[in-house]
Amino acid sequence: MVCCPTKGGASSVDDYKNEIIEAQRRGIDGFALNCGGWQKTEPHYKERAFLIYEAALQLGTGFELFISADGAALHEVEDILNSLKEHPNQFRFKGKPVLSTFGGEGENNLFGRALTEQVHQLGGIFVPYFYPQPNITEHPQKLHAEQLLRSFPDVDGFFYYGAAGNGDQISHSNSVLAKAFLGAGKLYMASITPYYRGNGGNFRLFETRGFEAMAKEWEGAIRDDVPWVELVTWNDWNESSYLAPFGLAKDTELWDGHFGTMMLSHVAYLDASRYYIDWFKKGTPPAIQEDKLYYFYRLHPKQLPVTVNARDEAFGKAHPGGAEALLDHVFVTLFLTKPAQLIISSGHKKRTFYLQAGVNHVSMPFGVGRQKFTLVRNEKVLIEKYGEHPISKYDGKSRFNYFGGSAVANSAH
Repeated sequence: MVCCPTKGGASSVDDYKNEIIEAQRRGIDGFALNCGGWQKTEPHYKERAFLIYEAALQLGTGFELFISADGAALHEVEDILNSLKEHPNQFRFKGKPVLSTFGGEGENNLFGRALTEQVHQLGGIFVPYFYPQPNITEHPQKLHAEQLLRSFPDVDGFFYYGAAGNGDQISHSNSVLAKAFLGAGKLYMASITPYYRGNGGNFRLFETRGFEAMAKEWEGAIRDDVPWVELVTWNDWNESSYLAPFGLAKDTELWDGHFGTMMLSHVAYLDASRYYIDWFKKGTPPAIQEDKLYYFYRLHPKQLPVTVNARDEAFGKAHPGGAEALLDHVFVTLFLTKPAQLIISSGHKKRTFYLQAGVNHVSMPFGVGRQKFTLVRNEKVLIEKYGEHPISKYDGKSRFNYFGGSAVANSAH
């Protein structure tokens, strides 16, 4: 968001207001603003962060913000906290401003310990993400959680900056970290993320089965009774873990192709999360008031080689790491008020699912061509919706990204 705002680098306060409005409409209470630089190295990070704080202030809706320091910004924590700690929209815990990070542990964990002391001297609450050392991993296990607690005994809590993983990996790491840090009387902020596909030298991905992995992460965070969750995206749009709307579901252009020749909407991940956001906040699953479905699929089969980086043909054509684990399926998540039947017509393939009231996740192998979703109850068609994009056997412009769309009974959109 700070690196790459939806409306471009020249985004105004009004543009950021719209982003906040979209978030609050979906039950989100605040933004964690990851900043890879600050005043001394990349001052646009500070300038944009200030604009976002001003947008929240002008809206007057109580939207909260905090900085997640990253890279060079880790060396300007004093200015970050002193600049924003008195702002009305600064997120506070027990009256103190919260600061988080991506990384910053440093060699032999020395920088991370010094950073913890500095944040406390400045009057802040520190909930960083540090890699466990010497056993560095993206998917911490129990031994890593114990190692982190030994290495950084004075942190106020811990954040798992997880995005590169499947639902089992991320929810399991969330669980072991939550038990360790909450058990030690500290804060824990869990990661909830939609999908990951990297770029260039990091061209890899993880199958998340549409919304199923994200639902598993939500359910795990609720089960573990974590106090905070962050909807995590890496590198804004560039690594396909984004959630923010950038247009209609059919739209595919953003930033003049800077992030690839074909962007795909992920808003369905965000909208499907609303059920779990309400559950997380209230402590009980919300009543389902209307029939909704959310569909997810890639636009080409996994065997199709694609350009590794759409901006640099020198990388050539390839399959991303992890592609062998992909399923050439269409995935649907439904929130149903009563039992119903879902008919998926995927190219020349067709299947009917008989579903109960509540939350349902279904899938089937996809077929090349148009995708159609029909919801029927008592022989009455409640939803008849065509996916905004067909599946192609040969067109790899979407580069293994997932597309998500949605429909509501009697008002498909």
